[in-house]
Amino acid sequence: MNMQYAAIETRDLSKRYEKVEALRGIDLTVNAGEMFALLGPNGAGKTTLFSILATLRKPSGGEARVMGFDVMRERAAVRQRMGIVFQEPALEQKLSVRDNLLLMGLFYGLSMKAARVRTGEIMETLGLTDIAARQAQKLSGGQKRRLELARSMVPNPDILFLDEATLGLDVDARRSFWAQVRQFVRSGRTVFFTTHYMEEAEVADRIALINEGRIIALGTPRELKDRIGGGVILLATEDDVRACAWLMQHGHKPEASERGIVLVSTEPAAVLPALLTTLPVKTLRAEVHEPSLEDVFLTLTGKGLDNGEAVPPKPALIMGGAR
Repeated sequence: MNMQYAAIETRDLSKRYEKVEALRGIDLTVNAGEMFALLGPNGAGKTTLFSILATLRKPSGGEARVMGFDVMRERAAVRQRMGIVFQEPALEQKLSVRDNLLLMGLFYGLSMKAARVRTGEIMETLGLTDIAARQAQKLSGGQKRRLELARSMVPNPDILFLDEATLGLDVDARRSFWAQVRQFVRSGRTVFFTTHYMEEAEVADRIALINEGRIIALGTPRELKDRIGGGVILLATEDDVRACAWLMQHGHKPEASERGIVLVSTEPAAVLPALLTTLPVKTLRAEVHEPSLEDVFLTLTGKGLDNGEAVPPKPALIMGGAR
C-alpha cells in the first residue's frame, strides 16, 4: 500500500438536501494505518459523510480524497481499494458462507481458482471455516456480521468503511467483531467507522465528534476526555428541574440528560457532600466517575448521545437517599 498520503482527506466538504445542511464545511484528515471513529447522535451527519467518502453520494461542495483519489473524479479507483459494511445486511441469504465469499471474489474480477483461495484464507482468518456450508439466513446475528466483514475483505482492501456495523448485536458479539477489525488495522490498513455507541468509539485510535453537520472535537479518546478535566457528578433528584435551577443560581453549570443531572467538576468527590446537604430537593442517587465520551459530547453541545445499548459508566462513588 502506498503510504505517502493520508488515507482520507476532506476540505470544506458540504452536503445539502433541499433546506437541510447535512454537512457544513468538514475538514478532516485520517492517517493511513489508523482506526478512526466518527461518533455522534442520529441525524448528526455521520452516514452522509460516510456515504460521500465511500463514493455512494455526491457532495454539494468542497473536496474529498480516499487513498489519494478524488471520490468524484476517480470513483472507480477508490472502490477498487475499499471494503464496506453497511448498517443493513447485504448477504445473499440462500447462499452458503463459502458461496457468498466466492461470489464476492468473482464480482471483483478474481478467477474461480483465485476466489477459492481467497475465500479459504478469509474463512480461516475470521473463524468461519466450521460454518462454511451453512446458509447465510441460518446464521446468528454475530455470525452474519462476521460474514459481512469477510465479504468486505475479499478484495484485500487498503481501507474499510463500516457504517454502524454492529447495530443490534449483543455486547459479546460486538467485542468479537472489533477484535477482528483490529487485526485488519495491525496489518497496516485503515478503518473508518461510524457509531453512536460510546464503548465502540473507545477502540479507535482517534475520534471525531460530529454534531449538526460539523466536527466539534477531534482527538484520541484520552485527549477528548481530558478536555473537560476533573470528573463528573451524576445526580437524580425528586425534582431535577428545581435542582438544576438551584445549581445554576449557586454558580454551577448543570446539564440535564437521560442519566440525570450532569455536573463537571475539578474535584467532584469534594463538591458532592456539600451538594447533598444543601440541595433544596431530595437526592435519590449520586455518582462520581471519570469523564466519558458522553460527558464530552454533553459538555460541548448541551445534549447527550443516543447510546442504544451502551453500558453506563461504572461509578467510583455512589450515594443514595440523601437530602
